Amino acid sequence: MSIKKRGKKKRGRFAPAFILLMIATEPTHGLGILQKMDTLVPTHRLDTAVIYRSLKEFEEMGCITSDWTDSEAGPKKKVYSLTSKGREVLSEFKDEVEHSLNNLQIFIKQYDGLEEN
Repeated sequence: MSIKKRGKKKRGRFAPAFILLMIATEPTHGLGILQKMDTLVPTHRLDTAVIYRSLKEFEEMGCITSDWTDSEAGPKKKVYSLTSKGREVLSEFKDEVEHSLNNLQIFIKQYDGLEEN
């Protein structure tokens, strides 16, 4: 497997964490999550299938709830809100992200040390 393919495979690893984070900031619908992600992290495009699959799983787990709301323009939208269980899961995601970040910083430091040799 090439390095390029390998990198793409791992890109969506934290997608569920970002999805919960977007809902924690403000209750929103699936397309709203995609739009927020495009603004917040434009280099990390989420696939709509990943968003809706994650939303379904989070709702089944009790991490989020949903309500249909009328839209000023267009059809009704299913708006998702975070539950207390969702906050716990989001906290676990934060711990996992911090752990990964620490490991990546170690990698960068070691790599930068190679250039000095």
